[in-house]
Amino acid sequence: MLMIPGPTPVPEAALLALAKHPIGHRSSEFSNLMAEVTQNLKWLHQTESDVLMLTTTGTGAVEAGMINFLSPGDRILVGCNGKFGERWVEVGEAYNLQVEKIAAEWTTT
Repeated sequence: MLMIPGPTPVPEAALLALAKHPIGHRSSEFSNLMAEVTQNLKWLHQTESDVLMLTTTGTGAVEAGMINFLSPGDRILVGCNGKFGERWVEVGEAYNLQVEKIAAEWTTT
């Protein structure tokens, strides 16, 4: 059982794949695998454009988006009604963005 955010049952095939010896990230096997995954993601999203994969948490993706598209002093608006919104505020403030919040209790719709 994977206990985030679940518990989530993990298929046996996935568990067996995780038990294999890892491949080197600089190997041709890894390069071939990444090329295949990238092509499949392009098909999945019906795009000819590049697809960016981030090996991080959702918070890491938020941070990457903020620091690559915004500059210190830029103004952002964050819906803050729980931990994820609070995290967006923290990341924005850490990168010296002007954070405007719309706050509500997390149980409020």
